[in-house]
Amino acid sequence: MSEAQSEHRGPVPEPPKHLRERSRALWRAMVGRQVRSPQRLALFQTALEALDRADQAREEVAAGHMTTTTPATGAVHLHPLLRVEREGRTLFAKLWGDLSLRWDPDVDPDPAPAIRPWNPEPRD
Repeated sequence: MSEAQSEHRGPVPEPPKHLRERSRALWRAMVGRQVRSPQRLALFQTALEALDRADQAREEVAAGHMTTTTPATGAVHLHPLLRVEREGRTLFAKLWGDLSLRWDPDVDPDPAPAIRPWNPEPRD
């Protein structure tokens, strides 16, 4: 079976062009293996779009400040994009769980610490 074929059947769709590189890499890693049906593809694409929005918000905040100041009153507020980031990551995590996706060590044997399963040290 060629690389362009899924393990299930038929060609694996290319990632949508509007997705960022990280999301396109996730698409290539998951579609055809754990994401096959049109319904799962739609949810998976929505999850990746939410991840992209969260990443974009994080970059914008990092380029500026964590807070904003209201010009009229001088009140200091958390940057509004922090909420966008949180909501995007929350939606991504919810959809990832709803799709029952799991990390595949054959695809990436050393996932980033942020997505590595939590394994606490045993307490004495």
